[in-house]
Amino acid sequence: MEDNNRPDDMDLDNSFGYQLKMLQFDVDGRAREALAEFDISPARVTAMIVISRNAGCTQTALGEALSINRASAMKLVNILEARGFVTRAAAADSRANALYLTRLGDTTLRRMTAALEEADRDVLSPLSDAEQETFRHYIQRIRNGLAKGRNQSTDQSE
Repeated sequence: MEDNNRPDDMDLDNSFGYQLKMLQFDVDGRAREALAEFDISPARVTAMIVISRNAGCTQTALGEALSINRASAMKLVNILEARGFVTRAAAADSRANALYLTRLGDTTLRRMTAALEEADRDVLSPLSDAEQETFRHYIQRIRNGLAKGRNQSTDQSE
């Protein structure tokens, strides 16, 4: 007996969302392989990059940059601090801590980002240099368009 409710025209090969999700799984797997020697996740490296680029930022600012809540940001900082990668210092606001990479954190981050860059090159290797640039450009355009749409819907709801 056939299921007449099944969408016969659903083609996963042409589904943007499905293909993007599968690509994300592949890219994340490559990133995790590249970071295996450091025993750290891509998300934690991202946090270190944010702290590196925004030395002295607060845990709240880190959480906002990573789109995570305060408790998750605190847990993340605790883990990075325990590894010797991050240190807390007094911030201008006495209720907050300023975050800085330690010398070990900075040195290790450089090695980790080099490993991630190599993984990115491997993932993008089926594309020419020009295609890679175009691909990145289109991804950014889509993200910007989605962000603009979110901002417009937020503005309209206020």
